[in-house]
Amino acid sequence: MGLFDKKNCDICGDKIGLLGNRKLDDGNLCKNCAAKLSPWFEERRHSTVEEIKRQLDYREENKNAVRNFHTTREFAGDRYHVFLDETKGLFTVARRLNEEENPDIVPLSAVTSCRLEIKEEREEEEYQDQNGESRSYVPPRYHYSYDYKIKLSVNTPWFDDMDFQLNTFSVEGHERNKIMQYEQLGNQIVSALTGAPAPTYGNTMNQGYPQQGSMMNQGYPQQGNMMNQGYPQQGNMMNQGYPQQGNMMNQGYPQQGNMMNQGYPQQGSMMNQGYPQQGSMMNQGYPQQGSMMNQGYPQQ
Repeated sequence: MGLFDKKNCDICGDKIGLLGNRKLDDGNLCKNCAAKLSPWFEERRHSTVEEIKRQLDYREENKNAVRNFHTTREFAGDRYHVFLDETKGLFTVARRLNEEENPDIVPLSAVTSCRLEIKEEREEEEYQDQNGESRSYVPPRYHYSYDYKIKLSVNTPWFDDMDFQLNTFSVEGHERNKIMQYEQLGNQIVSALTGAPAPTYGNTMNQGYPQQGSMMNQGYPQQGNMMNQGYPQQGNMMNQGYPQQGNMMNQGYPQQGNMMNQGYPQQGSMMNQGYPQQGSMMNQGYPQQGSMMNQGYPQQ
């Protein structure tokens, strides 16, 4: 037989077009029969004709499960939805829950693991100098984007995983409402499919956003343990050029406590000449009380 001779489908017997053959381990499959397989099935090339026939029988039976599926909860991503029938202990992941799409109905007991995967992309921002050359900011600045994916492993005869992405387009770093929505949706899906409690929000470890607590994100005003220079800071402060409280080393501002700023009236142990002083006085030219050493004035 020639290389381009038409073949017959080993499942339905129809002629297979020039570009319509889906190769099996021991035969051929037309594209119409291939479209009836589970969308999560990935081992077609290593499957035999007999294995494909058994799966297609299962797929026909699955239509009855779709008809009898009663949704008790639904979680909607941009493209995929997670449908639960908690009365029967079943779930499915699909764009639409109907016989035409025929999504695989899977027992909740078949779930072996489920987690939310957040993929972060970081790109350094640059600016053009006066010569038109690209330069990095000091400290460096970054542009962040995020994708949210559910990694779902199951134990079924036909497929082992049902991974799907919650968002269609990457979420930009400044879209904080979307970030919270996708993280909350992902954690709710994980909780519904595994029975584990959903995590609480507030302890954020996602870099690229203004953060509170232990913060290491440069380029934003931060609270807590702060390492961002160029903003007024509270606590342990090392930012020069702003009035500071506590252990102060900023010259040029009036300071309290242990003062080393000359040119301002100071209290305590004073060494600033040119101002009236009390206690042990060594400033000549002013009336003094106690032990007086200023001659030329009436003394007591």
